[in-house]
Amino acid sequence: RCSSGGTYTSPYLPISPHISPSRSALLEWRNPELLFRYYDDNRQDERMAPLIRRWLRAIFQLSGETLREIRRASAANRRHLDMFSEEVLERWYAEDCPGTSQTKTLFMVGEDAGSCLRVISSEGSRYNKALMGYVLQSHVRVLVVTDNVGRVMARSVIRLLLRSDTREPVIFADPMFFTLGFSYELQAELLYQARALQEHMGVPVVHACSVLAAPPEPGSCPEGGYVRRVTELDYDVVWVELLECDGVAPYTYSEELPYDELLQQHTAGVLTRTAEQPQLVIAVLPRSDSPSADRYARERQGLTGWTIVPEKPRDDAGGTRTNNHRSYFGPATAEPPPDSLPEGFVAPALDG
Repeated sequence: RCSSGGTYTSPYLPISPHISPSRSALLEWRNPELLFRYYDDNRQDERMAPLIRRWLRAIFQLSGETLREIRRASAANRRHLDMFSEEVLERWYAEDCPGTSQTKTLFMVGEDAGSCLRVISSEGSRYNKALMGYVLQSHVRVLVVTDNVGRVMARSVIRLLLRSDTREPVIFADPMFFTLGFSYELQAELLYQARALQEHMGVPVVHACSVLAAPPEPGSCPEGGYVRRVTELDYDVVWVELLECDGVAPYTYSEELPYDELLQQHTAGVLTRTAEQPQLVIAVLPRSDSPSADRYARERQGLTGWTIVPEKPRDDAGGTRTNNHRSYFGPATAEPPPDSLPEGFVAPALDG
């Protein structure tokens, strides 16, 4: 109550008598003030404001809805999740699935890396409005290496998506981001996590430099399936779109791909979902039956975090060692990463 005896009304959330759960929730967040700054940045967006309020009420236990229920049971999210078998979803939600789906980590991926998705930014909500596409949609996880206070040292956002041609699941891994600059040790840890993820899921894990396997009968697609063929600049590519069929968030973010403009590959940046067009294209990759598929992979080799392979990196004693990690997630990447991870490294907590 205020000094006059009236009741103070928060512009953000209703005041609740349940102080202990709210206080506990605040203590769990490394920078809880960013929650309210994020709402303030987006409160003029009529699609974002109610969604963020719904998210905050779930965090502070001010509604009957949990974060897990929003992420997994919202009708719009279900329209995407229902594209996958129960077995695939059970593995994706399992406690031992590599990576993390913690909303606290997903919300901070831009802050720790200093990327365009950060909340503290001169850009306002221009880019960070896409964060809800990570935080509130359960087909999104992140492969991550953190320090001893939970700051992200290296990460790659991963999404369970649908191939446009075969209508089969695929896991797309965004570029690696390094908070303090590229590190072979951090790269090795993310490669190891990606390999473990593929083994755990039984679903291909791919990135911007990958080539998708062609189906046994590449000339035919199941009902609703499609590809795009582009012949341009001496390239002949069969593009397969990786789809997010729907979602509770009106925006999400998609990273730039190698030939976005040159070969009509993909539209990058903040993607907007509408009632008329709920399906978003998160990434587009060539198929192995494309005449230019090998050229696509060859030209990108060694140019991204997923494909840089040191031949003879030096060890701390000044000698050399062999790095057996390859640019794809094949059997040769099954060995654990080197012991020289950052000081204070802790494995990410998994919340399914």
